[in-house]
Amino acid sequence: MKRSLLALAAIWCAPLQAQHLIYPLDTPAIDNSDDALAYVQARYPQTDRLALRGTRQSLLGTHYHFVQQHASGQLCEGAIVVTTDQHGQLYRLFNHLVDNADDCALNVPLPPRPHTLLIPPQGDIVQTTMTVFDPDPRTATGRAIEADHSDVDDIVIPAEAYTTVSGVEVTRKDGRLYLSNDRVMAIDIQSMTALEVGPQQGLVTVADGQPFDFTRQFTAFRDVNAFYHLDQSLQYLASLGFTGERALFTAPLKMDAQGQSTNNSTYLDDVSILSMGVGGVPDSEDADVVLHEFGHAINEMLIPDWKGGDTGAIGEGFGDYWAGAYSFWVQRHRNERFELDVFANWDGAAGAVKSRRSLHDDDARYNRDMDYRAHISVAGTLGDELWSTPLFQTLKQAEAVYGEAAFDEFNRVVIEGMAGMGYGMKMDDLARSTVDAAQRLYPQKDYAQWLTARFHHHGILNDTVVLAQATSALAVTRPNVTDVSVALVNDSEQPLAALSAQLSMPALNWHQQVQATQVMPGAVTEVREAIQLPASLQCGEAIQLTADITVTQNTAQTSRHSQQQLNLTYGVPILSQPLNVLNAALSDARQINEGGKILLGESMYALTVPAGAGQVSDDFGIQLSVSHPRFSDLRVEVRTPSGRSFPLMTYHSSPLTEKTYTYTQKNTPALSALVGEPMSGNWVLEVTDRVTGQRGTLKSWGIGAVTGYDCGDAETVQPNQDNTAKPDNQGTSGGGSLGVLSLLFGLTMALARRRPF
Repeated sequence: MKRSLLALAAIWCAPLQAQHLIYPLDTPAIDNSDDALAYVQARYPQTDRLALRGTRQSLLGTHYHFVQQHASGQLCEGAIVVTTDQHGQLYRLFNHLVDNADDCALNVPLPPRPHTLLIPPQGDIVQTTMTVFDPDPRTATGRAIEADHSDVDDIVIPAEAYTTVSGVEVTRKDGRLYLSNDRVMAIDIQSMTALEVGPQQGLVTVADGQPFDFTRQFTAFRDVNAFYHLDQSLQYLASLGFTGERALFTAPLKMDAQGQSTNNSTYLDDVSILSMGVGGVPDSEDADVVLHEFGHAINEMLIPDWKGGDTGAIGEGFGDYWAGAYSFWVQRHRNERFELDVFANWDGAAGAVKSRRSLHDDDARYNRDMDYRAHISVAGTLGDELWSTPLFQTLKQAEAVYGEAAFDEFNRVVIEGMAGMGYGMKMDDLARSTVDAAQRLYPQKDYAQWLTARFHHHGILNDTVVLAQATSALAVTRPNVTDVSVALVNDSEQPLAALSAQLSMPALNWHQQVQATQVMPGAVTEVREAIQLPASLQCGEAIQLTADITVTQNTAQTSRHSQQQLNLTYGVPILSQPLNVLNAALSDARQINEGGKILLGESMYALTVPAGAGQVSDDFGIQLSVSHPRFSDLRVEVRTPSGRSFPLMTYHSSPLTEKTYTYTQKNTPALSALVGEPMSGNWVLEVTDRVTGQRGTLKSWGIGAVTGYDCGDAETVQPNQDNTAKPDNQGTSGGGSLGVLSLLFGLTMALARRRPF
């Protein structure tokens, strides 16, 4: 006998955020900005006063940037970007239009600030040699040369830290060589409003025929080093295809390597000048900092209105990535690479002020309802690292598989991903665009797949509809029958016109088609079914539940597809050690002062395994049963008696509020890292909550060898089965015999939609 129930429950949430990226089904030819304007005005209200902000060409098409205008003629924050493909067909829209342009927030560009500059003269372009750090003295030598010196001037720079480069283009005029060519120009800022102007070094020159052979004891080295790295990066950008109509820089980039007296560097977008700071370690000595600031220039040139949304953190993260990618390239042939996952290896490591950023923050998690500004932490995550980490870690993965070719290919993907973005973009917008660029540029390679996985890990990309189950075990509720309860949750902030999912468990010979329409945000489509177990199924066997999901936002847009999988086991695992049943309230994070400083909520629970228990082997398992309204707040890890830690949960979101899971090598292969650890001694479960406002409960946890599985057969149940907690939802199936596609509208699952604090 088979019983099934499919129910749809709408759980209302906060006001919806607008969807920015739109892939329309209707893709007419658009040959110019007038065509693009006509298309938008025919389909969207409040667009009668659109002004063209700029037109950009990229590797995959053309992007027309429009901005709404207030009745006064001033520019609004509302904007829209029309993107066509290489054949002139409409491909995508980035929609950030406001509902009422007559009452809009203004986005008035700042006028160029008053300033005076000393610039090199025009002359002949010739080639010369230079002495530089490539990329910095620590990375070049592969060691920490600063020792314990707090004064950077006391650090002895070994000769091998310097590199002599040749063929560098400079300008020759009246027997002197100047740091200037068609791409970059070293200037001296004489005065500038709202800038703490640095030393007046003048123009760094040498006699014709002489090299720019300075070391860091000479302040001229700062100009030479920054000039070289900017020139190389500009040439590299052109080599990626951003030249001609696609060129981002159509005039020499002005740079003052000693432009600011502070320990800070800035790309001054109002005057298009890159100004480097000289406080602490002079920033121009570290190619990471030079190229980071160049990253800001790329942002501004690629997107005419780089403002709002998450652009602050994205810009910082991209700059860190661009710098890190070059340091990686320099070390590509080394057997041991020096501090690869660190930004500002020299500037941030030497001297009295030490501040480096990571390119490998695995714990960083995204919350779309928050704005990520530059250098600001949100819920324990620094936005700069949140964006740089998935990019840089994917680059490392790509290089490991595809070799040197990955550098150029993946850098094209990252830059092309930004093309066509506009005012107010969020990280998830740019993540979708970057994955899209990877699929279109390199469909035969795995860049898109790897990026998707990284963005999912950090919560930047999430499946619109999430497949979820509260337990990892398929319990046997009646002879040869298991009750499956699976939830499909609209985890987005937007209603869906339609949802279709093909569910499958081949091991159980079970397949089910699920369809629903008008699915509201937070709505739960639940499939509950009693399934007859095949006689060939082995107790403890690994079971895979897959879902091929298609969602349609509305009938005017293309559908989106995803494939998701749950790893389950047939039968409830039985552990050799008793469970620690607690039902204890977990500590919530709390704000401790008016400045917003957060004190982490920390909970620790000990479990003692008596002597003689042996070592962790391949059959080891960890069971955890916990409830929380917002699992993205939590990090849960187990510490072994020897002091090693193993993460079970790392701030990953879940549409459900209950989780009962037994981690084994079958469903968590990384658990093999604990094999050989002593079982006897004190095991500790540590739960860290880094966001205020929600509190959960630890129901039980335990460790031990998996001695068997409770599959409902007396012959397979082990003597210590009573020590193993059963999943909370292993009860009977729903009542009433209904067709699997019957929809019951109402609240049938007590699931609280997780909301940001």
